[in-house]
Amino acid sequence: MKKIIGFILFLILLSPVFSQEEEKSEPIEVVHADKLILDEKYPDLKLLTGHVVLKHKNAVLTSEKALLDIKNNFAEAIGNVELNQGDTITVSTEILRYDGNNELGVALGKVFMRDPVMELQTDTLYYDLRKKVAYYEGGGTVRDTANVLQSHTGKYYTDQKRYEFYGNVLLTNPEYTIESAHLNYNTATGTATFYGPTKIAGDNGMIYAEKGYYDTQNEEAWFTQNAYLASGHSEMKADSVYMDKKREFYSASGHVQMKDTTNKILILAGYVEQWRAKDSVFLTQNPILVNYNNKGDSLYVTAKNFFLRGKRDKREMFAYPSVRFYQKEFSGIADSLYRSEITDVLELHKNPVVWDEDSQITGNKIIVKYDSLGQNPDSLLIPRDVFIIRKDSAGYNQIKGKELKGKFLDGRLRKVRISGNTETIYYVRGEKDELVGIDKSICSEIELQLDKKGQIETVKLLELPQGTTYPPGKFPDKLKYLSGFKWWGDKRIRSAKDLLRDNVLDFSKPEMKPIEQDNDTERNKMKLPSKFLKRL
Repeated sequence: MKKIIGFILFLILLSPVFSQEEEKSEPIEVVHADKLILDEKYPDLKLLTGHVVLKHKNAVLTSEKALLDIKNNFAEAIGNVELNQGDTITVSTEILRYDGNNELGVALGKVFMRDPVMELQTDTLYYDLRKKVAYYEGGGTVRDTANVLQSHTGKYYTDQKRYEFYGNVLLTNPEYTIESAHLNYNTATGTATFYGPTKIAGDNGMIYAEKGYYDTQNEEAWFTQNAYLASGHSEMKADSVYMDKKREFYSASGHVQMKDTTNKILILAGYVEQWRAKDSVFLTQNPILVNYNNKGDSLYVTAKNFFLRGKRDKREMFAYPSVRFYQKEFSGIADSLYRSEITDVLELHKNPVVWDEDSQITGNKIIVKYDSLGQNPDSLLIPRDVFIIRKDSAGYNQIKGKELKGKFLDGRLRKVRISGNTETIYYVRGEKDELVGIDKSICSEIELQLDKKGQIETVKLLELPQGTTYPPGKFPDKLKYLSGFKWWGDKRIRSAKDLLRDNVLDFSKPEMKPIEQDNDTERNKMKLPSKFLKRL
């Protein structure tokens, strides 16, 4: 968007050919002519030739010849016509017809309107001094030192300092292009407004929207209606996008979708804020964040709010409250989550619950250490209040202790060591999966080996184990649950769809609607007096 400023600058230099000083009509004055021809049959007509100079109010008209209708205060200038208003604006054309009574005129042929840095070219230029508007309806081109703007219709409102371009508006610049159905610019407020399908494209990216504005004074921009932005390795779609360049602040609202291929992050949210100078992003309104990879085990996280900060490979993420996450059979819930690319850790705080395959793990805090690539879990730590539960057809296998340390292999938890006043309840099964007995034990430390599916292969009770194995059917009901037992099975996230709900990750570009001429006749068509039209 910063490149649009160059486009705005040359629009500021545009101004209508005429201005109105008073309501009372003044006669068109003959200042000079080499030759004056009169005809008795037409006493009200003067034919002027050779260095003709006419004046009406503050406009001076020169030409090779001119026909002046004194009675109707009407003039037609022909040949090398040049109209000057003030010290900077010049209109050059082949034919110019002017009605002094209605203060209406039209320039025909190859029409040029120039000032020191801008040139407007069209084949027909109308002007209405009373309404203070000049316009073309058959196509025109505006040029400055760096930009070329083409449109089917163009208008210039002098009193409002407002410029409008309609129908197949195309701005080309060495660094960017703008295509729009309707573009307005107001020099008083310094705002450019876009209506209808609009595309801004350059080397640094592309913006598409169907409505929006840009405030050149405050360097603020707003895009809405099917807004889509793409820059470098990032894309965003939203109902509305706001930008504040000075503060480097950006926000998006309504069905926001963001994709960052550099950091491999996908975002869905109702509202997003970004502070680029601080490398921070805030998400809210049902946000979903996906840290994806090509192995099919992307991390999906939801919470009421997200806050991300830091540059690539040093980013930190905070999610709070009501956190839920899923990563290929490894899922969980907590009040808050912290994820760091600096230390490659994921921390779950306040009543965290993690499911690995069919095992439920809880503790005062759960810390997952990731591999050097930050993609797959490497180790697991629970500093206090460890409780592991795995459902068995006959009951619940349970392990309780003070501290847990676990190790992952190929993304699966394969080895677990629990220490500190450890208690266990374990349903022992035979080779044919028949129930052999129920073991209840205590010891100082337990070591578990798990298979690829999360099933316990071996259990080692270390340091003075004590326990009893009960035959099937003889296990006392009062001993079936260790103190602090709580099963969270109904809260378990079993797939990414549980978190995505009905949301669809769709980062395809919006369909670019044809940018056509604006056919709003009330807005586009200028109604000229019938007498004037007859003269034209």
